[in-house]
Amino acid sequence: MTAAIWIRRDAPEAWLVEVIPSLGEDERADEPTYLSPGVEFRFPLALIAGNRSSLTAALRRAPDLARDIAAGQVLFDAGGEADEIIKAARAAIAA
Repeated sequence: MTAAIWIRRDAPEAWLVEVIPSLGEDERADEPTYLSPGVEFRFPLALIAGNRSSLTAALRRAPDLARDIAAGQVLFDAGGEADEIIKAARAAIAA
């Protein structure tokens, strides 16, 4: 993981976007994976994960996700990946 952005802070579950360079191309990168509470998870989690190009493409298809990411809180950023995703989200909103 090279970036993590917390989004939808008003939702009952935690929403997290992760940039994972080792993941292959995914046309459904904007679709969250839901993880339920258990021993490992304290709160329900909606995880959106993909490599940077898949997530950038997803932002153009999903304007709500773009708005959420543009307003999100960066939790982790290695090498400017989170900044690049936020810039892509802002560009998608402006388009």
